[in-house]
Amino acid sequence: MARGSEKTGFLLIVLAMAGGPAAALDFPARHGHWRGGCAGILSMTADGVSFRQVGAKKEPHAWSWSWDDIQQLELGDDRRVRVLSYRDRALALGRDHAFEFRLDGAPDLLPAYELLSRVMDERLVARLAAAGGRLEWEAPVKRLRGRGGVQGVLRVYTDRVVFAAAKAGESRTWRDEDIELVSMDGPFAISFVTHEKGGRFDFQARRRLEPARYEALWLRLESRRGLRLLSEKNNNQEAEQ
Repeated sequence: MARGSEKTGFLLIVLAMAGGPAAALDFPARHGHWRGGCAGILSMTADGVSFRQVGAKKEPHAWSWSWDDIQQLELGDDRRVRVLSYRDRALALGRDHAFEFRLDGAPDLLPAYELLSRVMDERLVARLAAAGGRLEWEAPVKRLRGRGGVQGVLRVYTDRVVFAAAKAGESRTWRDEDIELVSMDGPFAISFVTHEKGGRFDFQARRRLEPARYEALWLRLESRRGLRLLSEKNNNQEAEQ
């Protein structure tokens, strides 16, 4: 009976996805909560993210978030999607309510990343490795964290920086605008501060980093930051007039 129920639930999800908006990216997913979770469809569009439960006997779970409703959205190659909302949780001393989903199967998340990276600002956290434009350089590194670390490769493209980790869910893709600061402490240590909550990433290089490569990346990121600050200053001056 259990196997038959699973097949029926999967069929309902497939049929519901077939009837969704043409512009939506739909993923069979499971929302985790204290009663064991529920199966449904997680949809991503240019306007936001939504989830609708499929096959519920009672009133199904259904949520929808526009980009203004989301503090941070995490998209991971461990098939995990996390939506941190601005909504308070009364039973958790006012902490912001986070919704976590586990995608079924082995979904290709690159189309979802490309969609979200076009419509979301720095609140997007990409826990995956998405190749960018021309590769400028790469280096084997270890991300230092607590008592351990994560092995991987740091890749610098013309439009982004990628940490391709050996462990699922530990990779990162940062657009230039996602990085607040980059610093280097000797030829074997490079650090990034990003807009992600708790977003400091310290890397130990497993081969010497060329100073010229770091300087070029630093200048690229700082020039973008300078242009942004200049634009904000001009906007403030126009508003005061």
